[in-house]
Amino acid sequence: MHLHVASVIEALLRQHQLPCAPLQQLTAGFTPQTLLSAAQADQLYSCAVELYQAGRERRNAHLGIELGQRLELVSLGMFGYALMTSATVGELLNLLLRYVRAILPSVQLNSQRQAGNLRLQVEAAHLPARLRDFYIDVLFSAVQHNLMVLAPQAAQGLAVELPYAADAEIATTFAGRVSFDQASAALSVDSAVLTIAIDSSDSVAQSVFRRHCDRIIAHDSHAGLVSEQVKHQLMRCRSHFPNCAEVARQLNLSESTLRRKLAQEGSRFQPLLDQVRYRLALEYLQQTDLPVAEIALLLDFDNATNFRRALRRWCGKTPRQLRTQSA
Repeated sequence: MHLHVASVIEALLRQHQLPCAPLQQLTAGFTPQTLLSAAQADQLYSCAVELYQAGRERRNAHLGIELGQRLELVSLGMFGYALMTSATVGELLNLLLRYVRAILPSVQLNSQRQAGNLRLQVEAAHLPARLRDFYIDVLFSAVQHNLMVLAPQAAQGLAVELPYAADAEIATTFAGRVSFDQASAALSVDSAVLTIAIDSSDSVAQSVFRRHCDRIIAHDSHAGLVSEQVKHQLMRCRSHFPNCAEVARQLNLSESTLRRKLAQEGSRFQPLLDQVRYRLALEYLQQTDLPVAEIALLLDFDNATNFRRALRRWCGKTPRQLRTQSA
């Protein structure tokens, strides 16, 4: 978690005349450039929720929703600038997938394509329900709010699925395009929205911002879950992927310790590798004109046939179908 977010939370608590000292104690000694670990971020966010809930009888708003509506991209520092200089809404959301752990390190965000639409699903089952719901509210509310600023017409193409009971205020925030009591938390974006241009787009500036953000994350050895650290190491390679033992060495762990930590998070190495290869496969198929055989080599497959078989296993579709649905 980036400390820019902590400053926004503190300002919000002050506005509601709530104490900030407990929050300040948790961030003492950190610089504005510090990325907090998942455990540190969870502790800080939990503290904020408790402080907010203590005075809840004086207002009806959810902290997560209220924070998301105030979380301007510029408040996220370099990460925010990288997002807001994207060319299109689709590019912005792809970058969000890359950088979400700098803001919410305990949250895993997965993407799926359904009939050309993009579906972003939150995975946070390991968290207490109240903290999980807070993270969901912050993320979806912030996306909705910032799209209203950067590409106003895009906000009408969002639909939200939430895992908790109906709430009138939240329904209003998302303009009624929300389903409650769902099995998972997800944000769906209409295919037409993905190509909408961002007013603040700047390809030259974004290239600089992205390199800086990637360096920050690359040097952040403790942020996020172990499974996220593994995926980050794999994403850095993008081809000729290391095996479990090699990733363990990169994380200064023994292979047995890495496997044990992944098991504690309900994960394993091979599914994480598959997730990374699938994400990159979608990127190459839907954002480039590279031949399938070349993509197969980039993803460390022996040949295109094995790549096609893997795609069938991952999503039940062929490379041609995935390219067609993004057109």
